[in-house]
Amino acid sequence: MNYASIFFDDTVNGIGFRTSLFVSGCGKTPPCKGCWSPEARQFDYGVPFTKDVKTSILESLKHPYVKGLSILGGEPMDNLRGGALLDLVKTIKIKFPHKTIFCWSGYTFEELIKDPIRLEFLQYVDMLRDGEFIEDLKDITQYLSGSKNQRMIAARESLDQNRIIKYSVLDN
Repeated sequence: MNYASIFFDDTVNGIGFRTSLFVSGCGKTPPCKGCWSPEARQFDYGVPFTKDVKTSILESLKHPYVKGLSILGGEPMDNLRGGALLDLVKTIKIKFPHKTIFCWSGYTFEELIKDPIRLEFLQYVDMLRDGEFIEDLKDITQYLSGSKNQRMIAARESLDQNRIIKYSVLDN
C-alpha cells in the first residue's frame, strides 16, 4: 500500500487533534465528478507504507491530546487486500482502545458490509463517513462531508446493533 500524505496534529479531518493518513488508490469507476484528490486515485502515487510509517503513526497517538486516527484517500476500502491498513487499525485498538478511528469512503455502508475484508475492517472503525461525493449535492456546511448524500455512521455500533446508527459529534 502507498500513501499520499500524513498530517500529524490535524484539526481539519475529525474531532479534536488527530493523525490523518491519506492512502493512495481508488478503484471507483467512473471517478467521482469533482474528486478533491484526483492524484491520489493512482495506487502507485505517493510513498510505500512501511513499518517505520506505522511506528510514527502509533507514536503520534501516544500524546493524550490526540483523539485518534483519520483515514482518507484515495479510497481506504480499496486498500485492504495487502493487510497493512487492517493491521494498523487492529494495533491501534489494542494499544489505544480509547482513541477513535474515523474513515472516509466513497462506498456506502451497505456496500461495504457485503465484503468480508471490509466488514472486518469496519469492526475497528468508530466513525464511517460513507457515500461518494456528488458534485450536484455539494454542501460545504455539512460537517466532515462534502455532499448531502454522505452520512456519518457509528460503524462498530451499527454492526453490533445490525442497523445504521448516526455518529454523534456531540457525544465524542
